Amino acid sequence: MSIQTLPQSVDIQEGKMRVQQESGLDTCLKFSIDPQTIGLLEGEFTQEVLTIRASHIMPVPNKPSCILGILSRRRRVYWAIDLAMLLGLQPLDQNIRLYEVILISVQQISLALIVPKVLGVVHIPNDTFDQNISAVPATLRPYLKGFINDKGEFSYLLKAENIVQSTILHS
Repeated sequence: MSIQTLPQSVDIQEGKMRVQQESGLDTCLKFSIDPQTIGLLEGEFTQEVLTIRASHIMPVPNKPSCILGILSRRRRVYWAIDLAMLLGLQPLDQNIRLYEVILISVQQISLALIVPKVLGVVHIPNDTFDQNISAVPATLRPYLKGFINDKGEFSYLLKAENIVQSTILHS
């Protein structure tokens, strides 16, 4: 099985990411969750990808530690979430000066997911994802739609709906 990164299929217009959907293929954003973990998000939930200075995130007291603060983008305010920490993985390095941000939106709820690195857009045959998540780390399971094992490299397809509805974020 091969995964191709096809950045030419992304049309960034007015800051929005528009992805052309090909039949039989899922279009996903591929990124690092932490140094050992690759994540995928379905293109339909991804609004925008950007890099911002860490100082542009304003801390908010009395919130779970995975909520880094808030950021403002195009007259909207987003909760900035350390995705790795939310998923129970290795949190972001606190000394990073620039953040890679994935803006997602699900049913009128938007979040800014902070990740170490965005790797690009990939087209993956929709029958490639393994649904048997029993071998997956327990902290990832509530957020997982499926995964791919490509020659020993696991890529985890995350459920954007479950991320925005996480009980950790709403406590």
